[in-house]
Amino acid sequence: MIDYAFDVEIAGDAAVVRASGELDLSTAPALERAIGGPLGDPGIRSITLDLRSLRFIDSTGLRIVLTTDGALRADGRRLQLIKGPPSVHRVFELALLEERLDFVDGDGAPERAGSS
Repeated sequence: MIDYAFDVEIAGDAAVVRASGELDLSTAPALERAIGGPLGDPGIRSITLDLRSLRFIDSTGLRIVLTTDGALRADGRRLQLIKGPPSVHRVFELALLEERLDFVDGDGAPERAGSS
């Protein structure tokens, strides 16, 4: 039984990767493949990772997010994250990554300070 999906949509110079299910050691390679296409395309200026349908993320998932963010920044590109449910976002909070990563609301607009 497949308990995850990572779908990619490209529009112009932006890609959206929608993650659902669980992101852990066993599903990480599928996310890396999904992100790999847009990450390897220099015409893609931003990748948005939509976490709203994710139920679980572990340290392997955090590693992929941080690695992707670093690779994009090195090329002058941008990673945005759409917050997942509280149990998923809590992992980012505990790892003190809220200030380092670019979280946006569900429409892709940057979050305002103080919003949750």
